[in-house]
Amino acid sequence: MPNLKDVARLADVHPTTASSVLNAASGNSRFSEETRRRVENAARRLGYVRNRAAHGLRIQRSHTVGLVAGNLLNPFFALLSLELEKRLQPLGYELVLTSHGADNADDEHWLAQTLFGRAVDALLIWSEVREGRTGQFSNKPDCPRVHLGYAPPGTHAVTINIELGIALAVDHLAGKGHRHIALFSPSYARNSGLPKPRPQILLDVCRRRRLPRPSLHFYEGESWDIPAAVAGAMKIIAASGKTEAVIGYNDVCATAWSLAAREHNLPCQVVGFDGTPFFRALPSRFPYVDLRPAAVSEAAVELVMKLLQNSPPSSRSVSVDPIFVCS
Repeated sequence: MPNLKDVARLADVHPTTASSVLNAASGNSRFSEETRRRVENAARRLGYVRNRAAHGLRIQRSHTVGLVAGNLLNPFFALLSLELEKRLQPLGYELVLTSHGADNADDEHWLAQTLFGRAVDALLIWSEVREGRTGQFSNKPDCPRVHLGYAPPGTHAVTINIELGIALAVDHLAGKGHRHIALFSPSYARNSGLPKPRPQILLDVCRRRRLPRPSLHFYEGESWDIPAAVAGAMKIIAASGKTEAVIGYNDVCATAWSLAAREHNLPCQVVGFDGTPFFRALPSRFPYVDLRPAAVSEAAVELVMKLLQNSPPSSRSVSVDPIFVCS
C-alpha cells in the first residue's frame, strides 16, 4: 500500500508538504495551486488513502461533525444531511449521522451520547420539541454544538421561520380566492413544534388576515409515514366531502392529501411545506414553501467552523426565512 513518502516522491515535494496538503482543508492557502494539484494527483494515481484515525490522534481532532437528525424517511432530513455533507467535505470534515426513530421521540440526549462516543469534533442537533433534553448536556463541554430547528436559551442555533412560511402559504391561497383554508397534519403536532405548534400558527395567521377559522385535519401516524397519511386523508375526505385549500404539515402530508383528493375526484389546491424533491416529483405541479435546507446547512456549517476555530460568531442564533415557490 502506498505511503506518504511515495506520494511526496511522485509529486516531487517534501513529505511534510505532502502531509500538509493532504491533511488540510482544500481552502488552505499555504501552498500554491500547482503544488496542491501535484500532490493530489500523485495521491490519486498511487491510490493513497489517508489514515484519518492516526491523523486524528496526532492533532486531537477526528475531523468529523455529528448530526442528530429527524427520521430519514422524512425526505427533508435526508436532504438536510446531504446538504450538510456537501459543505463539510470541502473543509476536510465528514458527517457522522444518527436519527430519531420517530419524529416526536425525546431521545436527542441518547443519540448525542452515541456521537460523543465517536469522538466527533462538533455536534449538530435537530429538534422542534421544547421539551427535548438537547440543552442539558454538560459532560462534553469542549464539543461545540449548534442546534437546528429549536434554539435552547443561550445556545448557538440555526432556526427556520416557520411562521413566515405558513403566512406565505396562506397569502398565496387567499390571493387565489380561497377563504376556507385547512391544515393536514399528524396528530402529535397539535401541541408540539416551535416557536409554537403549526396548527396554532395557522389559526393566528388566518385571524390576523380576517379569514374564517381554518380547518385542522389530523391523522394518526408519523409525518414521514405516507401510507398512514394517505389513509388518514382518505378517511377525512370521505367523511367531510368538502373541497378545500390545504396546507400540508410537510411534503409527505401534502402529497398524501393530493393523492386522496384525486382518488375521490375532488379538485383541491394543495400547498407543500418543505420543498423536497419528493413533492416536486409528483405529476401535478403544486406550489410549496421551501424551508431552504441548503441555506440552513450553510449557516450551520459556518457557525460550527467558527466555534471550532475559537472565533466567536457575530450572532449566536441565525434565522433562515423560507421562500414560496409557484410551480
